[in-house]
Amino acid sequence: MMMRRLIWFIVLSFSFAFIVTAAAGPVVSVIACAGVLIYALAVARGNAAHRAEAAEAKAAEAKAAEAAAAAAEAVIVEAEAVIAAARLRLLGEAGS
Repeated sequence: MMMRRLIWFIVLSFSFAFIVTAAAGPVVSVIACAGVLIYALAVARGNAAHRAEAAEAKAAEAKAAEAAAAAAEAVIVEAEAVIAAARLRLLGEAGS
């Protein structure tokens, strides 16, 4: 009687181990797929953040270039005014 219980215990143990092992495969694969998906989303978020930072930097550079162009134009206008004043003085002195 004791031997029969021992045999049944061994058979049931192997059966349980087989069932647990068979069920663990799909569970592990689902967990692995979820991990890969989470990693891919994290990488995509990182790339999006990097692109946003690059766009902000490019916009700041464009704004700085626009300010520099405006300053250069102001210098040109001032230089033209000085040249025009010098011409008036020269022509005014030549006419006198």
